[in-house]
Amino acid sequence: GGGRVYRMSLTPHALGVHHLLKWLSPVVRPLLDYPSRRRLDRCINISDLRDAAKLRAHKMVFDYLDAGADDEITIRRNKDAYSQLELHYRILAGLSPPLDMSTRVMGRDVKIPFFVSPTAGSKMFHADGEVGVARAASAAGAMYSLSTMGTAAPAEVAPATPAHHPKLFQLYVWKDRSLVRDMLAQAREHGFHALALTVDLTWYGNRERDHRNGFTVPPAYTAKQTYEAMRRPAWTWDFLSSPEYAYAAVDLASKGRARRAADGSRGETSASDAPFPTDRREQVAFIRDAFDPSFSWDDAEWLCQEWNEGPVALKGVVRPSDALKAVDRGFDAVWVSNHGGRQLETAPAPVDVLPSIRDAMGGVPAWHAAKTAEEDTFKTAALNPTLDLNDRGTYAEVRAKAAKAASDACGGSHLVAAKTGLPVEIVVDGGVQRGTDVLKGLAMGADAVAIGKPYLYGLCAGGEAGVRKAFDVLTAELERAMGLLGVGTVRE
Repeated sequence: GGGRVYRMSLTPHALGVHHLLKWLSPVVRPLLDYPSRRRLDRCINISDLRDAAKLRAHKMVFDYLDAGADDEITIRRNKDAYSQLELHYRILAGLSPPLDMSTRVMGRDVKIPFFVSPTAGSKMFHADGEVGVARAASAAGAMYSLSTMGTAAPAEVAPATPAHHPKLFQLYVWKDRSLVRDMLAQAREHGFHALALTVDLTWYGNRERDHRNGFTVPPAYTAKQTYEAMRRPAWTWDFLSSPEYAYAAVDLASKGRARRAADGSRGETSASDAPFPTDRREQVAFIRDAFDPSFSWDDAEWLCQEWNEGPVALKGVVRPSDALKAVDRGFDAVWVSNHGGRQLETAPAPVDVLPSIRDAMGGVPAWHAAKTAEEDTFKTAALNPTLDLNDRGTYAEVRAKAAKAASDACGGSHLVAAKTGLPVEIVVDGGVQRGTDVLKGLAMGADAVAIGKPYLYGLCAGGEAGVRKAFDVLTAELERAMGLLGVGTVRE
């Protein structure tokens, strides 16, 4: 009835080839991956992981990960901004390893002050995908983040982490609010405690490498793509022997329409019940076209109110005025980011604008005093064997005590979240390649640092093992940098 007609493409996956090849994978995959494992063993920094990733991944996939917008000026500035910052070290600090790198991120205790940014399409980089990343983050004691545009849904990822492990779900907002609610419900059901709303992708940046490569999700079977696939046999075997990857939101949207059709209900708009494509590539285009470029502050506030499980961050902030508006609209955290240099060309480097946003929240002295009091309160509670911080009631009581202690410590001079009363958190990402970069982000005013490319290079280079390598490299570099700087804790 007025809907478009969609065709089913004849592809190896449509023919079911992956069902046959998966039985050969236990033999073939280790052989094809042997060079990748050797390269991974030799990697000693993130740059090495990037080189290893380039040699294993399809060119289209690697360039999607590696590229920025337009002339890629912003992506270079993101990195260069860290190199311009000097670390003035203290001598004779009397520190011995291991140092305490623990902190609190989005209301939860973590072992290290950096975590994986939510990134789209992890299964395109390696068959281990989001599940492998979640396992690696859990092993490192870091918060895990899942993107709305991930190739695995919350239901698939959650079992890969221990119960109550800190997990953040990142959301884009579509025109179809029924789909938004479906995504939030699944994240809530599977233990995601925090939410991040990304607001710098309502318009797509101009990523020219993608245009030149003919980037699509899933891949198109053009002569160029086939040639590049033949040059990367390990990646290609992964792709052909596994179910065809696509954004998990595709399946969720399809199920939502089917459920409403079965029970006779309707979505919030006509788009919520529009005919859904059957072809995988057209399904992905359907989801991408559903982004809402008219999304406003009122819509952001609506979303913030839809999530009552824990803290909500606004991701994509570079101006202090927007940071203040985010807090006024009910957000618990501000995520300073320019989308990895992939959106607006010549946007400022996040670490450069970080100090001004921290000042807008109340300044470093007030933040340090409030955050220290908050952490001390939760640490004391964690040592009390009669308290279970995983119990909602108990956690709420401790949080109230922590909020009062934080306010008293800073004299009420630092902004607090309306929902929790705790100090507003700041996360920064973009350009991080070294443990010293993580340290600089913390020193410039961030509660935590999010990494994207470093762990995705690891995923591309060697799956879950590569992500673990990225965590190991950055953790070792951070501890060494802290020791050389003369600080023994994140709060210092």
